[in-house]
Amino acid sequence: MKEMGLSAPAGVLLANLKPWESIDWPAEQQRWIHRSWGQYFARMRKNSVAEQYFDKCIKEHEGIDHKALYLRSKFQRSVALTEFALEDSLKAVDAKAAWNANISMELADALYDLNRFEDNKSLLHDNVRRHAGTALRGFENRLRVVDENLKDCTGYSMANFFMENSTQLPGFYEYKQQQQRKADKRPLWKILKEQKQCDVQSIIDRKEVILSPLEIERRRRKTKIYYQNYLGRNWTDFIFLKTLRRNPNCLLDNNFGSSPARTEHLESSFKRLKTFTRMLQARSPMYNEYYQRSPRMEFCMREANLFRIQYQTRRNMFSILRTIQVLRKKKDIKRLRKFVEDVMGNYVVIKTNRLMPWKTEFMNEVYNNLALSLCEQYRLPSTRVTPYDKSAMCQLLNIPIAKPLEHTEFIFGDRSTYSTYAGPERQTTDRLADQNYIDYLEKRLVFARLPIERSYLLHELADRHMLKNHFIQSLSYAQKSVDEARGCNSRIWEFLSTMLMAKSHAVLHKYERQTEVLNSAYALATELKSPPLCTFIELCRMLNKDYLTLRKMSQLVTNKRLRTKISNRSSFFTSPNFSPNFSEMKKNENDLLVS
Repeated sequence: MKEMGLSAPAGVLLANLKPWESIDWPAEQQRWIHRSWGQYFARMRKNSVAEQYFDKCIKEHEGIDHKALYLRSKFQRSVALTEFALEDSLKAVDAKAAWNANISMELADALYDLNRFEDNKSLLHDNVRRHAGTALRGFENRLRVVDENLKDCTGYSMANFFMENSTQLPGFYEYKQQQQRKADKRPLWKILKEQKQCDVQSIIDRKEVILSPLEIERRRRKTKIYYQNYLGRNWTDFIFLKTLRRNPNCLLDNNFGSSPARTEHLESSFKRLKTFTRMLQARSPMYNEYYQRSPRMEFCMREANLFRIQYQTRRNMFSILRTIQVLRKKKDIKRLRKFVEDVMGNYVVIKTNRLMPWKTEFMNEVYNNLALSLCEQYRLPSTRVTPYDKSAMCQLLNIPIAKPLEHTEFIFGDRSTYSTYAGPERQTTDRLADQNYIDYLEKRLVFARLPIERSYLLHELADRHMLKNHFIQSLSYAQKSVDEARGCNSRIWEFLSTMLMAKSHAVLHKYERQTEVLNSAYALATELKSPPLCTFIELCRMLNKDYLTLRKMSQLVTNKRLRTKISNRSSFFTSPNFSPNFSEMKKNENDLLVS
């Protein structure tokens, strides 16, 4: 540089310069060197170094170099920074006094990459009138391309698309208008102050949009088709890159300290590919790609694909039922419940009636098999049951012994310590596993329509709350499950939910309520025509009756002791030996008033 020549003041170290930077080149020569190195590194795909030299060429020298702006615009367009490329092209046009064909072509390409086809077309027509000879050919070719793009976007396929989706367009336009409106980014207290309202909460609570599992799967499928259409077989690499951005095995947050750089690189790569696919989609939309194919062939391919999936789904259903039967024979209730939850919550829920016409029958079959397995837990115990043991009913109903809850330390200001405010990316610890599972069941309950499925979900919620010692909430969910089971005339799920209520009453020692619940359970067991269940419920009723008898006897003994104490006290006061000193009592009262 000019400021740093071969010599330097005494006591000052020379900067770490490149060999050509230690020579006192003229400003024009330095600009040419930086521009040349920028071109070289851009060809070598060393983007950060190329950008550095282009910036030096433009910013560190006096005057505006239109050629450097032109080259930097081409470089930025090659790395999907089209907005900055358009700015450099406009600056190059302003810097060059005469009309330049290369700069005009670069400006037209930047507009085309930004999908501004109308502006691009008008600029190309202007350049066609200005140029002649070999310079004209490039503009004519680009004009031919943009005309075809406009024809694809607004031609025959667009008319058909509007005709087929005319009923959905009003809601779509309203949503787009809401998105384009400028949001008021001021603090909430300022907005409410202008409206003369009270600022109770400065942060606006955003409503979480809860999508059904079928809608989530439908969107995932549409995204997959979109990238398959524009990226071909490379769509798998793009999806892999999308998942890699949040992969802890790739980022290594706690190891080398390079996670921010890796995250930034992955985000920029993902954004670049997404920008390119959007450019391709704007030039030839999905509806144009669809209508360019043969409608008859497209229909035949779609039907064949749906039938193939339907046949595979049917085979999977038989396989699931066989697995359930095997687990029932092994009496592995824990694995069976987990398997049913996985199948019904992740596989069956995303199947439409087109792919699974027998969906309702299959769900009834699965849930009834699970209910039969759960009923097999209620059998006569191998040990003797005595009413003098207060935990005998709990042992009879197979209720786990309540353990004392672990002490949890809450740190003020740290929301991660509060399970209520924990975010969606919770750590899968034992303390939060139950809460995550409860949230998952509640989300499934929102979109469950079949009464037997709702009864099953409410039964699982009641059972999970009972394991967490939340017996009041367990009773509430169990009662809702009973109502849903009555709605679908499912006696077995009504019986299971009633037994959950009996378990909660047994822990809470509500013997009167337990009597009513056990009577209802006995009536349901009679309707199910199951002698083992009737015998088991009868044993529970006898034990509960003994509890009530023991309680009444203890109450009689307690009342008798209380009456004895009262009679002894009254006989003492009425005895001739008792003579109260009223003068002494009056004196003590006066002393207390004075003090």
